Amino acid sequence: MPRLTVGVLGPLYVAVEGRPIRLTAGKPRALLAALAMSAGRVVSVERLAEMVWCDRFPANSRRSLQNYAARLRSAMGDRLIETCPGGLLLRADAGDIDALRFLRTLDRAARAQDPDAERGLLDEALALWRSEPFEDVDSPWLRESEAPHLIERHLAALERRVDLDLVGGRKSRFTADLRRLTSRHPLRESLWLRLLRALVQDGRRAEVLDRYEELRARLAHELGVDPDPAIQRLYAEQLADHPKAYAEPRADHLKAYPEPRADHPHAPAVAGLSATGGPPDRPTEVASLFATSPRRLPTATADFVGRERDLASLAALVRAEPATAIVVDGMAGVGKTTLVVHNAHQVAARFPDGQLFIDLHGHTPGCAPVPPEDALHRLLRTLGVPADRIPPHVEDRAALYRDLLADRKVLLVLDDAVGEAQIRPLLPGSASCRVLVTSRRRLTGLDGTRALTLGVPSPADAIAMFTRVAGPHRVAGTAAGTLAETVTRCELLPLAIRLAATRLRSHPTWSVVRLLARLTPASRRLAELAVGERSVAVAIDMSYRSLPDRLQRAYRLLCGHGFKSFSADQAAALMGTDTMAAERLLEGLMDVNLLQEPAPGRYAFHGLIRDHGAELAMEEGGSPTGRAAPLLGLPCPPRGALAEHDG
Repeated sequence: MPRLTVGVLGPLYVAVEGRPIRLTAGKPRALLAALAMSAGRVVSVERLAEMVWCDRFPANSRRSLQNYAARLRSAMGDRLIETCPGGLLLRADAGDIDALRFLRTLDRAARAQDPDAERGLLDEALALWRSEPFEDVDSPWLRESEAPHLIERHLAALERRVDLDLVGGRKSRFTADLRRLTSRHPLRESLWLRLLRALVQDGRRAEVLDRYEELRARLAHELGVDPDPAIQRLYAEQLADHPKAYAEPRADHLKAYPEPRADHPHAPAVAGLSATGGPPDRPTEVASLFATSPRRLPTATADFVGRERDLASLAALVRAEPATAIVVDGMAGVGKTTLVVHNAHQVAARFPDGQLFIDLHGHTPGCAPVPPEDALHRLLRTLGVPADRIPPHVEDRAALYRDLLADRKVLLVLDDAVGEAQIRPLLPGSASCRVLVTSRRRLTGLDGTRALTLGVPSPADAIAMFTRVAGPHRVAGTAAGTLAETVTRCELLPLAIRLAATRLRSHPTWSVVRLLARLTPASRRLAELAVGERSVAVAIDMSYRSLPDRLQRAYRLLCGHGFKSFSADQAAALMGTDTMAAERLLEGLMDVNLLQEPAPGRYAFHGLIRDHGAELAMEEGGSPTGRAAPLLGLPCPPRGALAEHDG
């Protein structure tokens, strides 16, 4: 078997028997990088498709992957990529993939008993790091899912290596690296702490003071917090001109670097926690970390009107025992966040130990959903935990978080959750806390929670909201029927009403009658319901993009036929499948609040959602009539997907 070497810790590097191989086509490079991260293991076609295309799959992803594998075999040799039942396998040793060798070497360093041996292994691992992982690989999945873990391991290993240098008063040779990395990761206080200590050892007192002020100003502006207490002590010593007192890192700050994730393919069978890597052991230590009553709720919407019944239902759920978490779900733009924040301000006095808010970006254009470990890091920092006291593993962060909130009355708002896995580690264990979650999905997999599905407001509330946003003077003299028809053209959706009213307010020469005329053609109203970066179409599209292929195809087909309502039997006939399979598809669309069940056995799309799906169906090639079987039998690319090619 020829020896294959693959480097992904920087620009992609490939060599066979020491001979560099030049790969220029984008998608074959992404496929090779994806296989390299699981060298020696079969990777399923579905998993590879996600890694290579993210959510923009071609018409036949399996055939495309086979074509890319054939091109890689042509460039590297026939024996290195093997087609197996269900997927592909890269014939390579983990030691020949720089990222996997990097992780294994760090594992060995973590187990080293001798400091000199640990230094040597850390140097070996750090020498493999050329630049950002997957730097020139066209795979958002690899950059967003694999790269952050590798970067975290690299930063923590460098910090540990600097600590080993500074013990005993030795100067570190990594000061330049620390300067560069604090610029790239400006809010990572553990890096700043090592940089300042290294500068103290180098006798650069003026730079220490300047760098501290730079960090202090940034933390105050970005997070509203002061620097870590250890950094403040070091700064105070420099001001007092006693550099030796904190020049050498204290034992309680020599933290072990993170061990590999338990689910990583090359992690050891048992991953133990370092003594300093877990949550504090003593209740008094936990108590000392808790900040004084943080108040982090966003400002309530000034033009909030109506929703009395929904507010009463939500308030009753907050008061109920023992429900710790309340999930408010609903379609895009229905006003979940506005309602929950309004309620949170109403009940804030019941939670004197603090109110926290975090946007999880489940459906934010241009943003990836916030991983639970990052969310916990932000919450722990808000609760007063110093950055270098936050454990590396998500399980230990969650344990510390629960310890901090035990027996305290804290209200937590988790906005725009993408799923149960994102939420579960963020739920406190204390019944005295309450968590309000907003999501476009039904989070039925969370045990012990209560749910409220939010619908559109009443016509009277919708008119009151339109009037409040546009301004009473802009609707003065308008017939009540015209106002009612305007909010009806917005399908009573709060986001649509707000955008329509904002457009009226920003066009002083328009009347409500003119606005209504612009909203009347069904083919135009989605285009009209947009202001700046806010758009009803974009909000709905983010829900659509989160669907798997089979649900996207069902959505396009059902919306494209324009039914006001339909039964499962009708959907089955349209999609060329049996009723049971159709019901599963319909349930999947209901789970993400793209489809409603207004009466038992009858299904319907919200009017604006139906418009969105009909546009997608037209973009797929006109009316879908007569194309049901091909749509289910042969996958269609979603809107914006590219034809099968290398780019």
